[in-house]
Amino acid sequence: MRYMQRKLIIILLSILIVFIAIIVACNILVIHVSKGKCYDNIDSIPHSTFGILLGTGRSSDPSPYYDARVQAVAELYKAGKIDYIVVSGEHLYNDYNEVDSMLSALGKAEIPVTAIDYYGRNTYASLYSFGDVFGYSSSLTIISQHFHNQRAVFYGALLFDDTPIAYNAQDTDIWYWNIWRFVRESLARTKAVLFLPYYVSR
Repeated sequence: MRYMQRKLIIILLSILIVFIAIIVACNILVIHVSKGKCYDNIDSIPHSTFGILLGTGRSSDPSPYYDARVQAVAELYKAGKIDYIVVSGEHLYNDYNEVDSMLSALGKAEIPVTAIDYYGRNTYASLYSFGDVFGYSSSLTIISQHFHNQRAVFYGALLFDDTPIAYNAQDTDIWYWNIWRFVRESLARTKAVLFLPYYVSR
């Protein structure tokens, strides 16, 4: 009995180690592909024809990422770093509409929006829809936080003729959001890499 228990523990530990190794490898690949493509400085980021604002939620308790993304779009547009703005996000139900919320915020900031996408249910879908409408050879800047931009650029490298660049909106220093973000994004990047054959085949 003790031998069987020890054997089971070894098997479970081996599976856990392999699982962690896969996650680490996938994250390293995403970081490598996006290296040099994500900008923090408004002065150093190159000009792009389009900027795509990736959605995030806002409710009575808004995501700490929301206002920072809207502000980042305003910074890019006013600095002449993008000419046209596309807003993409989810519209899950009547009282959860990322796109309309962001449109309202951009309107208050007097930032014009060229196109909207209510079907940006995830990062890949947003970029895929953009490419279908405006072309995969378009000059594009992605707007989100750095952790998200790295994965978005990875998708962009698969879809577009030239890999898009990204502008990093301000991140949050709320510790529990950072823990949630780390776990969620690590798994999302792993999914992005493991589903690579599916994305390439589209």
